Amino acid sequence: MNIARLLLILIPLVVGCAHERLMHVSGPYPDSPSIKRCLQYWTSNYSTNAINHFYAGAAHLTDGSTVALVYWKEERTIIEFSDIGADAPKGAEKEAWIQDLRLDRDTVDTLEDVGGSNYLVPHRTWVDWMEQCLSCGREFIIPLGDARLLYPKEKISDAL
Repeated sequence: MNIARLLLILIPLVVGCAHERLMHVSGPYPDSPSIKRCLQYWTSNYSTNAINHFYAGAAHLTDGSTVALVYWKEERTIIEFSDIGADAPKGAEKEAWIQDLRLDRDTVDTLEDVGGSNYLVPHRTWVDWMEQCLSCGREFIIPLGDARLLYPKEKISDAL
C-alpha cells in the first residue's frame, strides 16, 4: 500500500478523533455546595417528573480541568456541569450547565456521523458515560415540588 493511500485512510480517523470529547468518569463528583442547588434549579425549570434521580461523576478533561458529568435518569440526559462556587449569587445556577445530551436526540451511530458537531456524540460514548455515572457517581434525588419551592419555574421569553 503506498503512502498516499494510507494517508487517505488515516486522515479521516485522526480528524474524527480530534472532535470527540475524551472524558472519563473517575469517581463521584466532590461534595460541592453548589451542585445540589444547581440540580434543584435544573429540575424546577426542565422537569415534569415528581421525583428526579441524578448521578454526578467527576470527569477529567484532556486540558486537566474537572467537570461533572451528570446522568439524569428520568430524562435519559447527560448534563455537563461546571461548579459555580458556594458564594455565587442566586440566579447564577443557569450558568453552571455547559451542555445537555439526550439519548436519541443528540446521539448518532458512529463517530463519522458526528461530522464535527459539538452537539452530537456517538451512541456508544453516551452509553459509556451513562454507565460510568451510574457506577461511580454521587446520587442526588430531587423532588420536583421541593425544587419549585426554591426555584419557581422561569418564564421563557418569546422574544428570542
